Amino acid sequence: MQLKPMTGKRTGHFRESLAAFSATLLAATLATHGAEAQDSSSSNENNNFGPGTAYTQIDGALLVYKEAGGRVQAIEPALDTQIHSADGYVLNVELIADAVSGATPNGAVPSDLSQTFTTPVRVTANSATGAGGEGEGEGGGTGAGTGTGGTTTVTGASGGSTVVSSGGTASRQYTVAPNTLPVDKGFRDRRYAANVNWSQPLGDLTLVGFGAGFSREHDYRSITANVRAAQNFDSNNTTVSLSLNMELDSSFPFGGIPTPLTAMDGAWKTPKERSKTQTGFVIGLTQVMTRRWLTEIDYAFNMQHGYENDPYRIISVVAPSTGEPTSYLYENRPNNRQTQSLFWDNKIDLDPTVTDVSFRFFTDNWGIKSETVAVSERLNVGSSFYVEPDVRWYHQTAASFYRYYLVAGQPLPAYVSSDTRLGAFTSLTYGTKVGFYLSDRTELYLRVAYYQQTGNGHPAGTFGQLRNQDLFAGTKAFFAFVGYTWDFH
Repeated sequence: MQLKPMTGKRTGHFRESLAAFSATLLAATLATHGAEAQDSSSSNENNNFGPGTAYTQIDGALLVYKEAGGRVQAIEPALDTQIHSADGYVLNVELIADAVSGATPNGAVPSDLSQTFTTPVRVTANSATGAGGEGEGEGGGTGAGTGTGGTTTVTGASGGSTVVSSGGTASRQYTVAPNTLPVDKGFRDRRYAANVNWSQPLGDLTLVGFGAGFSREHDYRSITANVRAAQNFDSNNTTVSLSLNMELDSSFPFGGIPTPLTAMDGAWKTPKERSKTQTGFVIGLTQVMTRRWLTEIDYAFNMQHGYENDPYRIISVVAPSTGEPTSYLYENRPNNRQTQSLFWDNKIDLDPTVTDVSFRFFTDNWGIKSETVAVSERLNVGSSFYVEPDVRWYHQTAASFYRYYLVAGQPLPAYVSSDTRLGAFTSLTYGTKVGFYLSDRTELYLRVAYYQQTGNGHPAGTFGQLRNQDLFAGTKAFFAFVGYTWDFH
């Protein structure tokens, strides 16, 4: 499975990289001027570390994510280490691992009849390994292989699908019950990622830095690099920062790269690998407005070129009268994308609470526009405990080529995708973080949250059996993470 973030979130990743860079500057600014507005994600406010002090911070966390209805679930341990020197040098090393399993929608519409889908499979003398859903790696399912013309039920992770061999060619089939969202059960994947960043003062610049990252899955690889610079002005009350970013992604899905807008089948495809490049920049301005108000504005621009498709995503072709699916085609997205976003964050010390309010506006040349509003409120309970409830609202319009389905007999569009992440929807996330300072240098924290995504499941113009189906099932998910932070000399 390709665990890469949704296209468009890469720009967010760039912005977060710059935000982390800016946080280093803000910490120095606030410590120097005694501003009471503070980053609610910072570690123990009681520690005595600051500019001119050499120390190390280790932050370990475990994330658990689970979608409703037996869909995707994930476990992600992460370890982040920051080494600060007394003269402003900072080395940051982050290690991440993901283990994902469950069932994922394949892009087809529900039907009042059962539906059967076919994907590639590799059959050996003793086993059958297949892929399906939204991108399995190897290990989509295993079972005893058969000879030509035989059929074998796969009892492994592929959830009861069958491996069919005919004329020396094998494929994996799975069937979805009537009036059920088409999902491929039993996929699994693992991701391993590492990020390294370095920053330091340099000449007249307050801070410069560079970093690199590497992420690897069964069917996806990503290499990133960035350089950053920032300068303080106005007695360190104003910070201007710039980050330049580059990313090279390679997709090598199980079964090869399907030809866009061709029928879904179990044949192995060529080529086996396609790549995508991304370049972008983020310009940031951070201002201490008052001793209780800190504000930050970031503008991000990103260009992508190359393979943008989800190689496992299909779209239904339905009969013009009944709405029953007659075939399934692989999606096709434009191979160029430009994204822009504007992010505004405010931290306000209301004593005894610290409020964080942020707004984000996003647009791209695919026709997607989105708005995000996030609010959190940190309340310190005594000197050793805090509670931080938060809520995040998100809304986006659909990509110009997003379609629920295609109608048989009509001309095929040049680009089309039924991926609901490219559709119009609204989501709401709400949760609470609690933290406890075990000492003036250690913190234990826990955050739990619930995510709900909703869209139009009954669009105008539907016909036949489609009128009775929910064409936008959305996502409901629960996630939680627990972490431990330790600062030491």
